[in-house]
Amino acid sequence: MVSVSFLKKKVEKLHKEAEEIEESGIDVLKDAEFDGEFLKRSYYYSLEGGLQRKTVQRYQRWYTTTCRLVEEFIPEWLNTFKEPYSYRMIEHRPWGSNAVLDYLMLNTNTNLNTIDAVIDNFINDLNTQISILLCIPDAVEVKELNLRKLISADVARTEIEQAEILFASGFHRASGSIAGVALELHLKTLCDINGVVYKPKATIDPLAQALYDAEILDITEFKRVQYLASIRNKCSHPNNVTEAEVQTLIEGVKKLV
Repeated sequence: MVSVSFLKKKVEKLHKEAEEIEESGIDVLKDAEFDGEFLKRSYYYSLEGGLQRKTVQRYQRWYTTTCRLVEEFIPEWLNTFKEPYSYRMIEHRPWGSNAVLDYLMLNTNTNLNTIDAVIDNFINDLNTQISILLCIPDAVEVKELNLRKLISADVARTEIEQAEILFASGFHRASGSIAGVALELHLKTLCDINGVVYKPKATIDPLAQALYDAEILDITEFKRVQYLASIRNKCSHPNNVTEAEVQTLIEGVKKLV
C-alpha cells in the first residue's frame, strides 16, 4: 500500500498545480472574445493563444494524473470527478453547457451573459475536482487504520484462542501471560487509531493510562483494564495466581477485543 505521507506530498503538489491552472485559466477567459453568447479565442499564435494552449495541456496532464489517483483510492467519487471535465464528448450535449476543459479550449457557446459568470462557473467546476483530490489522503488514512484494526483484532483473537487451549490443558500461568499479550496489542491498536502517543515498549498500565488521559477509556474501563493487568503481572512473575483469576483475565480480554 502507498504510504499516506507520500500521498500527502503528491496531493499537495497537484493542489498547487491546480491553483496555478486556475489562475492561468482566469487569464485565458479574461483575454477571450465574448459577445454574451459565444466564447472565442484570440489569434492562435498570439501571446494569449500560447497561454491558452499551455493551460489546456497542463490541465489535461493534471486531470489524467488526478483521475488515476481518484480511481485507485476513492473510486466512489470517480464519476463526480469526471463530470466537470468536458461536455464536448457527450453526444447530445445541452446547448451552452460547458465544463473546465470546454472553458479553457474556448470556441464554445455558453448560456451565461457575462465573462464574470463564465469565470465563476469555471472556478466552481475546477474546485469540485480539487475538493475530491484533497479527500484522498484522509480516505487512505482511514482505510489504513481500519485495516490495521482488523489485522490487530485477528491477531488478538488468535492469542486468546491459544490462551484458552493452554488454560484447558492446565497451563494457567502461561495462558494468562498470552491473554495479557492480546490485551496489550488491543490497547496499542486503540492508541494508534486514535492518535494517542505511547513509548515503544509500553505495557498494559501505561497504555491504559494514556488512553484514559485522552478520554478514549472512561474510568470504569480504565479500572477494569488495570485489574486485568494486575492478574497478567501475577502470571508473568513468581506470584500466586488462582485458576479463577486467570479465567477472569481471559474472559475480560475477550470482551474488550
